[in-house]
Amino acid sequence: AKELIKRGGVGELYSGVAVTVLGSMPSVGLYFGVYHYCKKKGSEIISKTDKPHPLAATANIALAAAVGNTVASFSRVPYEVVKQKLQTGAYSSTLTAITSMYSLSGARAFFPKGGVGIQMIRDIPYAVFTLLAYEFLQGNWAEKGNGGGGTPKWKNMVAGAAAGGFGSLLTNPMDVVKTRIQTDPTMYNGIVDCAISTLAEGPGAFMRGSVPRLLHKIPANGLFFVCYEIFRKVLGVEGPPPR
Repeated sequence: AKELIKRGGVGELYSGVAVTVLGSMPSVGLYFGVYHYCKKKGSEIISKTDKPHPLAATANIALAAAVGNTVASFSRVPYEVVKQKLQTGAYSSTLTAITSMYSLSGARAFFPKGGVGIQMIRDIPYAVFTLLAYEFLQGNWAEKGNGGGGTPKWKNMVAGAAAGGFGSLLTNPMDVVKTRIQTDPTMYNGIVDCAISTLAEGPGAFMRGSVPRLLHKIPANGLFFVCYEIFRKVLGVEGPPPR
């Protein structure tokens, strides 16, 4: 952080924020739209089963999260690549990054070798861990003891923040590999080669960047899941989530 501030002031800490905001909106919309649809359909199938397996609801959440994130990952890769170029100081602005990258390699610049695959390897486990943790906290803590008045927003925030931190910590190794490949795809011969090279630096290399990632993911997920629950009510998809 000190080096970034020294290089370009406090504004350097917000490099890539514009492309992140613009890219996140369709990506998150796809992710949670597909997730909620799949979870609802899976729940209907489970409800028609005479004796569903005790882990059926958990598997339903995990599968819905995986499908939702698989679809969303394809829309995430381009803006993730541009964002990382901006954060490493390769370009001074979003427009310069996009035009320069396209002029050098065309559309392939936004989909580096292994880019979609590594995005999915990180994002799918992150989604599964985060949503399983969130649904667990909702069902076993947040929705209890509220006197019939609905779940307080602060409980949704705490559950979301804790779930986001949990998912982020468990998937940090995948995030390290993803970032290295997308930042410089010519340095590694695919995902396995990158993972082996990272391991050669010591197991601790897989946890690099975990603190700033947690500082981002914990408050971001806390705020996100509050908004998620609000919009579920506004859009009429409130009902109790299947567990």
